[in-house]
Amino acid sequence: MVNWLIICWILPVISCATLQDAENLLQTLKNRSEYDRHITPLLDQSQTLEVNITLAVSASDIEFIEVENKVKIRADVVTEWKDETLHWNSSDYGNLDQLQIQGDWIWRPSTLIRIPMKDSKMDQTLEGDSEELEMILNRDGRIFRQASLNLFLFCSIDTTNFPFDKQSFSFTLSMSTLGPNLKYSNMSACTYIEHDNGNPKWTNLQVSYELVYEGSDLMCIVSMKRKPLFFVINIILPVVFLGYLEVLVFVIPADAGEKLSYAVALLLSYSVFISFVSDNIPEDSDNVSDMFHYIIIQFFLGSLIIFCTTLQLRLYHRDDEKDIPVLYKKIVKFVNILMCRSQVCAGSKIESSTEEHQGDALPVQAKQAPAKYKKTTRVMRRSKTRKNLAVVGDRSVTSDTVGAGVVKLTWHNVSSAIDFMLFWVFMVAQIVLNLWFFYPAYRA
Repeated sequence: MVNWLIICWILPVISCATLQDAENLLQTLKNRSEYDRHITPLLDQSQTLEVNITLAVSASDIEFIEVENKVKIRADVVTEWKDETLHWNSSDYGNLDQLQIQGDWIWRPSTLIRIPMKDSKMDQTLEGDSEELEMILNRDGRIFRQASLNLFLFCSIDTTNFPFDKQSFSFTLSMSTLGPNLKYSNMSACTYIEHDNGNPKWTNLQVSYELVYEGSDLMCIVSMKRKPLFFVINIILPVVFLGYLEVLVFVIPADAGEKLSYAVALLLSYSVFISFVSDNIPEDSDNVSDMFHYIIIQFFLGSLIIFCTTLQLRLYHRDDEKDIPVLYKKIVKFVNILMCRSQVCAGSKIESSTEEHQGDALPVQAKQAPAKYKKTTRVMRRSKTRKNLAVVGDRSVTSDTVGAGVVKLTWHNVSSAIDFMLFWVFMVAQIVLNLWFFYPAYRA
């Protein structure tokens, strides 16, 4: 019985705020004649009003537009300040401690975003200073404002290491242009949402900040690293494979009729990848991507391969009655040494043994083949070319020594030797080029 009496005695004391209490409080605050939303809410205007702002970004809400040098971010901004002219006694309004308000009748700090870009500064008003933002007003005059803002910022994007690049951009939340009695508090910060890796293009989000100009500006620096897997699969690997396939043009037999068309077809494929890279990087002559340089060098090597193939085919189809210059003979000799030393030695023994017995034996006249067998097939010509590579390069061969056991050097031998030498030259060039491009990216 005593417990029920205590409860009945306490219940009349406890009261809850009603809708009418909230409406009355709102009307009272709005109808204050001394309140002006254009004046900083300080009773002593010589003092400084501290504004606490926290800007949080997430990796999933950042999108770089490289072609336009822009970045789009969605940031959660929480702003807190104290309005010394807006306070009330909560007991007069049903113990109402907080009031949710909106509208432009209340003073709010207008924040500017200053974006450094190429030695200049571009000012942009922070989106969110609008009527739709809701604020919470406490009885002591402290105001909290929270908003999700979509910002388009201009930034200088450096695509030198594309697609293994790391991009960063900075912007400054500034109140220095709004008056000398406003500044950010030491609790202001730029942060990021951890454990959020939902961005399919970027990773390793890092956010840092710094209070500058004696707390009147808050500089935020955001950096991210690109995920290169998409570009590796769709650009880098095909270009690398095309580079090595181009070298195989020197393996195709000259009489197959497909050497030149094969090289041209591979060269035209690079134009597709050049256009693909150009569509994903900004038009900037100061920071040209290494990937673009890599494809251009591959395009140059492909053009050089076509040039060498054209000259090599011209040598292959040259008449054997024409004299072979000493340079070509040295090339054949050098290739013979690289291909097989035993083959060269065997050729030398044949020549020496023939010279020893020239005085004792009568010269044997070369046996002429019948006219119906003079026409050789492609297989026989290739076999003949391989056998002729055993000849010592700079030795002059006459019709008498041909019958004595020394095979005559032909333009087919020269063409095959040039094929062998160019194959390894361009193969080494491809390896060096790939190491130059991929090793720095691997270390990074």
